[in-house]
Amino acid sequence: MKIPREASGTVLVSAHLGRKWSSGGQNVVSGLSARLATRSFLLCFLLVLLVLPLRAADEGAKLWHATPNLSMGTHDIDLGGHCWRMTAAIVDSSLAKLRKKRSAAGTEFHRGKNVVDRFPDELMVELSVTDCASPYAVPVSRNILASMQFEAQWRRGSEERPVSGLYVPRMRSTEGSPEPSDTIQIYELSIQSADVPLTDQLVLRVSSADGKKIAEFVAGL
Repeated sequence: MKIPREASGTVLVSAHLGRKWSSGGQNVVSGLSARLATRSFLLCFLLVLLVLPLRAADEGAKLWHATPNLSMGTHDIDLGGHCWRMTAAIVDSSLAKLRKKRSAAGTEFHRGKNVVDRFPDELMVELSVTDCASPYAVPVSRNILASMQFEAQWRRGSEERPVSGLYVPRMRSTEGSPEPSDTIQIYELSIQSADVPLTDQLVLRVSSADGKKIAEFVAGL
């Protein structure tokens, strides 16, 4: 059976159009995929640009600490057959305003934009004594507290060196004070600290009248 020329032409044209349409569809899909891939890449790139500064800021914030720790700790000691609680701390407003930064190079102390690397010429330390059983303490003689002895060292790693000077300019008793307080005795110590690096530790030792060590306090800023 012969196919009419017109019908044959129609079939050929239809087949040709079908092949052309198929090829064009693949090009459209391929171009759409490329655009989507490009947009995804750009979006990921922008997210990285946003996250990196935030992570850097967060890590930078972790490097900064609060003001240096001026506390030297607390010890309960037995002295004269009675329990006394001793607490020591550095008292210095200039040190309290410093900020500490740790980096790969070590530890730095900042006051505003300035780097501070030395203690002030004189360092004040306050040591207070309370009764472990306060406020239910049985009155005991406090004369033994007046005979305590103090010595201080600067510690760097495992090495220690004595301070150049330590004085007890003031010793205060709260007995007879109009304001009630658990504190029985307060010692104010003056320690010479000129040219001492802030990274050194201050070690304060307390001994009884017979030279027996009864407490040791350490300050590491």
